[in-house]
Amino acid sequence: HLSDIANAAGVPMIIGNVAIAGGSLSMHLNNWEHNARVYEYVKINSNGTVTKITGRTIQSAVADEQWDYISYQQVSSDAGQYISIQASLPKLYDYVKANTTNKRVKHVLHQTWAYDKNSTHTGFANYANDQMKMYQAIVDAYGRAVKLRDFKVIIPAGTAIQNARTSTLGGSLTRDGYHLSLSLGRYIVACTWFEQLTGKSIIRNSYMPKGLTSSQINIARYAAHVAVKQPKKVTDMNSYAPNSN
Repeated sequence: HLSDIANAAGVPMIIGNVAIAGGSLSMHLNNWEHNARVYEYVKINSNGTVTKITGRTIQSAVADEQWDYISYQQVSSDAGQYISIQASLPKLYDYVKANTTNKRVKHVLHQTWAYDKNSTHTGFANYANDQMKMYQAIVDAYGRAVKLRDFKVIIPAGTAIQNARTSTLGGSLTRDGYHLSLSLGRYIVACTWFEQLTGKSIIRNSYMPKGLTSSQINIARYAAHVAVKQPKKVTDMNSYAPNSN
């Protein structure tokens, strides 16, 4: 969704993602140090064309473009465990910074979301299987992590999702209790990324995702918008009128 949102706003983006299942910061650090060719590199060009290449290293992705932003995130189960972030993030940041082709790149932290209340993910036990406890732990951990190195931005995706959960959309925005739903959940987070990185309001963006109602789209946009404005607290959207924008 992010590429479509950006193109609709007249600010096309090139997006790259190095993906590996269950990728923790410690795993990424180890893979960097061993130049491990274990990632799928997904790249979306400014015209929306998607390419996927397997067997790539983090280093190759970092060097592929003169990126304006490079983001980092902890694996979801440990996202609220500051010690786990502190142990690996600084060194990984140092490696990336030393190898980026754009010396003015801004380093970003992607604040992830709490699990559904009824999630069966084993990592939920880290937070006593309590959604709000997990959310608060993530906000706290990322708020502290930003000080470990020169991180310029936090993407408050977790807050945007939590905002939306208080609305008429209901509590579940995932497809399995922890991975975002492909339509609505991912759209909310894409809206958050767009507004936080560009400074442009998402509220009246012309991109309309297929399969979502106008009401769902408006709620998603507002959840993201207020998350960018107030990234460390949940905004109650229970009484939000989706057609009031």
